[in-house]
Amino acid sequence: MYNPRSFKVEDLSQLHALIREFNFGIVISHSAGTSVAIHLPFMIDSKRGANGTLVAHMARANPHWKTWTEETELMVIFQGPHSYISPAWYQEQATVPTWNYATVHAYGRPLLIHEPEKLRPMVAALVELHEEQIGRPWDVSQMEGMLETELKAIVGFEIPIERLQGKFKFNQNLSVEDQRAVVSALEELGNSNFRAVAATMKKNLRN
Repeated sequence: MYNPRSFKVEDLSQLHALIREFNFGIVISHSAGTSVAIHLPFMIDSKRGANGTLVAHMARANPHWKTWTEETELMVIFQGPHSYISPAWYQEQATVPTWNYATVHAYGRPLLIHEPEKLRPMVAALVELHEEQIGRPWDVSQMEGMLETELKAIVGFEIPIERLQGKFKFNQNLSVEDQRAVVSALEELGNSNFRAVAATMKKNLRN
């Protein structure tokens, strides 16, 4: 992706943090001259591999995985907070609007997982991850009677990340005064997405 130096992020901890927070990724691959995309929730294991390892699963009925080999390069896109930015918020308003956003692109080759004994802990970990976010009202053990059947209906996969690209575009190319003015304007709007962008910009200003 186009990634000017002022917006480029290479720190693994920052990139992994975005993946964890916004873990619903878009997997893109190419087969027979056609591009294919699928949307899936991911986990990331930061301790495995030089850049971490992505872990996910999909329905076995989904034909997407059948086109993958150990040589297939996948790209997974994770999209963080984003919003429109008006020139009205700058000191010098004779300029153009823009869009602030954070995104991470992860690249690697898939390792398919079919064995139920390997899929079970993967599914349990993904469920626990999201249930913790909402107060753990449900436990995967409650579906124990049907779990074996359900595991046969999915395909797991891991992607050892070969390279990561991070772009956090939050007006870093403007003056501190303009950045602070944008933060104030976004906070006043009240929309949750605007507030998320403002929070990220405030963090950048503190750093």
